Amino acid sequence: MKSIAGIPMEIVKRNTTLILTLLPPLFAFLLALVPSLKYSTPLTWDIYYHIHNAMLYMERGIVFWDPLTCAPYGRPICYPPLFHVMLTLLVKITGLGFLTVARFIQPVMAFLIILSFSHVAGRFYGFLTGFLTGMLSISSIFFLRIIMPIPEAMAMIFVPFFVYGYYISMENDSKLYPVFTGIIFGVLMLTHTLSAAMVLAVVLISALAFRIGGYSIKPGNLLLIILTGFMLAMIWYAPLLVKYGFFFRPPPADPLSIEGYINHFGALLTVLALTGLICALKRRDRRDILMATWLIFVLALSACSTVGLKVLSDRILYFALFPAAAMGASIFNSMSMADRRWPVYVLVLFISVYSLCSGYGIASTVKPLVSESEMEVAQWFKYNGDHKTVVVSGYHIQPLIVSIGGQPVSAGGYAPGSKYTIDARKYTITLDYTEDDIRMDRVGYIILDTKNRKTPLYSREVYRNRDFVVYRVEV
Repeated sequence: MKSIAGIPMEIVKRNTTLILTLLPPLFAFLLALVPSLKYSTPLTWDIYYHIHNAMLYMERGIVFWDPLTCAPYGRPICYPPLFHVMLTLLVKITGLGFLTVARFIQPVMAFLIILSFSHVAGRFYGFLTGFLTGMLSISSIFFLRIIMPIPEAMAMIFVPFFVYGYYISMENDSKLYPVFTGIIFGVLMLTHTLSAAMVLAVVLISALAFRIGGYSIKPGNLLLIILTGFMLAMIWYAPLLVKYGFFFRPPPADPLSIEGYINHFGALLTVLALTGLICALKRRDRRDILMATWLIFVLALSACSTVGLKVLSDRILYFALFPAAAMGASIFNSMSMADRRWPVYVLVLFISVYSLCSGYGIASTVKPLVSESEMEVAQWFKYNGDHKTVVVSGYHIQPLIVSIGGQPVSAGGYAPGSKYTIDARKYTITLDYTEDDIRMDRVGYIILDTKNRKTPLYSREVYRNRDFVVYRVEV
């Protein structure tokens, strides 16, 4: 048996694989730790809506109705619960507050996502590809989303494992792989609906591509994956659908230009991904068809806003990061220069240094999307609000008010899950409302920015800071 310094080659290879798999997630953890320690609040605005849901679960158990957002009507909780349950458990276990827990899961999420990327890419193409997949993912501007403490980040941990489980299930007669893969699909459905829908579309389209490419598929295994996932997800979806139904209001389209695509991936990853895609289409192995189908489908879907389909192009494009990085990294497997491999390893080192510098640039400049003034208003409501009547204000500040201040709000975040809301414009923009409007809408507070020189009708100022004025409505 061959050995190096007396150590069997198999052990050396295994340890090398482990180190190269763990290095990118470790780098991601350390980079994400920078803003997590620098700021006392989480980076993302979305987390405040999720904290609100977690607080509802902590106080009332798993519920399907939220009376505090879209007040005075309330609304069904159409957002899957797994992330909120995780937040609740972490708060109970650690004894820390929700904001502290959310802040410190940022580096943990980054570690787990990049670990998932590195490990699964290594399973597909080898440990060098796994290493570079993790590093290239850090170099992308999508690293910002990777360190956000949101359900999408939690779902992204499972996305590569689901696709890899599907890949194995198409080559194996065992029913164990499809069942485990179906469980992962169910977890995705209970965490982030868009992620689950995207990967389901990927596997269905790739199954068709396998057929066209002359590869066999196992329809029974594919059906078992889907049925297992849906059966698990119905634990939560079935009661929701029975009681309230399910609805989704698509957000306005947000298209990207060609320059926008390059900016999101980064020039280096864009060039490597396109090169890897061309090589994959030439090889047409089963794994190449899967990865190429995944990348092409997501790119096409993200561009659908140009033909009128309401999609958030950058959110959709995020799901192309893994196949883009994996295919871009895979080109180094068989590359050599003048029949030598060492120049390739020098190039890999250069890419790694570049990725770390790019990732540090992102992590060191990102700032929380919530201002100090908004936090001050939310804290004021926590101690001074009546916690009964409705706050009408701009959309951005409302998740903070409901999650920190415990005050009912007219919107409250997650607009796609809103069904009935009051007309906030008449209270905050036109100021054209009557006493009957106030009574019907149960408005108790109006928040305007300090640039607004008008005082709302039937109200008095009760709080002011640098950016906002809170008025108490008295009817």
